[in-house]
Amino acid sequence: MNTQNQKIKQIYQQKYKKFGIDPRSLCWHQKGAAHQRFRQFWAEIDFNDRSVLDVGCGFGEMAGFLQKRYRGVTYTGVDIVPEFIREAKKKYPNYDFIDLDYFSEPLSQKYDIVLASGVMNSNISSTEADADKNLEWRKNNIKVMFEHTKRVLAFNMLGAHPQPNNDPLSNVWYSDLVEVLEYCLSLTRRVILRANYHPTDFTIFMYPTKSE
Repeated sequence: MNTQNQKIKQIYQQKYKKFGIDPRSLCWHQKGAAHQRFRQFWAEIDFNDRSVLDVGCGFGEMAGFLQKRYRGVTYTGVDIVPEFIREAKKKYPNYDFIDLDYFSEPLSQKYDIVLASGVMNSNISSTEADADKNLEWRKNNIKVMFEHTKRVLAFNMLGAHPQPNNDPLSNVWYSDLVEVLEYCLSLTRRVILRANYHPTDFTIFMYPTKSE
């Protein structure tokens, strides 16, 4: 595990120690914040009879929602925090959950659908001078996930355009939506952007094409 991801893991572990099984352990202010972002995925993707990889699955809540709304879903959740994986296994014993730093050591398997909700919001820089590391970290993560999807990669991220002001001391980082979108378009022409549900959050869907 690299230093950046180790830092992120420790932050989540500290929050879990403080809050337990609670949205605040996942850096959500309340449960509704996560659900709002989940709805963007449901509006675009048909999950019926698909294999799904949930990167940064937390307590596995996405598995529960997919179970209620779709049929024939083969779900796998991965997370960097072993405490989250332990709780997810307890709550959803019929699904696969893996303690894994996916961005550094991705599974070899490809999935029909790869999801990442609230996973790429961390501030991995330590000073204003190295703030560019945040964009590069996000680009690397997007590339890794896109290389492992057969049908669609869907992710959300804090940010907007123009880029919101960032606090170098904060644990979260707001991206420039246009910078992220341009990078996604460099990987595939088939991209959908949703940026109308929250002033500082957006969702991107990336579909491979036969020539890519």
